[in-house]
Amino acid sequence: MDAETLQAIASVLESLGCPPAKCPEMAAQLHRRSLQLAAATGRTQPEALGHLLRAMAGGWAAQSGSPAAVDLPGPDLPATGPGSSAVTVRPWPELGEATLGDYRIFRLRSVRRRSPRNGVERDFYVMDCADWVNVVAITEAGDLVLVEQFRHGVASVELEVPGGIMDPGETDPVAAGLRELREETGYAGEGAIEIGCVLPNSAIQSNRCRTVLVRNCRKVGDLELDDSEDIAVRLVPASDIPSLVTRGTVRHSLAVAALYHYELWARTGR
Repeated sequence: MDAETLQAIASVLESLGCPPAKCPEMAAQLHRRSLQLAAATGRTQPEALGHLLRAMAGGWAAQSGSPAAVDLPGPDLPATGPGSSAVTVRPWPELGEATLGDYRIFRLRSVRRRSPRNGVERDFYVMDCADWVNVVAITEAGDLVLVEQFRHGVASVELEVPGGIMDPGETDPVAAGLRELREETGYAGEGAIEIGCVLPNSAIQSNRCRTVLVRNCRKVGDLELDDSEDIAVRLVPASDIPSLVTRGTVRHSLAVAALYHYELWARTGR
């Protein structure tokens, strides 16, 4: 933990309204917390730090009665038209948290937050998962590479795009997507790029799911499955994507999101 990094965090905290005398200690605590959050969720440390700072900004803004003027990473919000609410929604400050359990693929914690609108305090439950990656793989012949597998949550066999969890230490979603594609389907391809990112369930989950497009895919080997996977590879014309969704053949919400990302990419010619 270098002094320059801590000083930068402390400066941001002071700009948000933190008492100057408390900034150095709070900066050290925030740095440690961002490293823990990054490790638990698969985010980068700067992303985790930005998330924590936004929450704190909302808290101090609520106490001062005015929005905090600081440039923090966040979503781009669209311009709104007539009839939209004039209310500004602010982040709820975090008052404390407790770990409730670690279940291998996610960690469950409770978070105490205060509403900046009315001061009401509530406990909320958050699942910290590593980030996920889904792959839209298109063959040289224009087919979409899909996987069929049994899903335990709904107890049925589902048709989906290849994908999975980004492994510990993986920071590049494109590399993770290529690995998942190779393991689950035996296919590899060219020109891999990230074409989208969604929040799987922002109400209760802290992770992200990224969509990677891989083109000119071809079979290069056998599937490399672990002992809890049973997968069959299915090739479907990419032109059938709309009907796959409208007929309910592909029902996994994140797979549908990945296919929509591809449709947008193809439509705009990016």
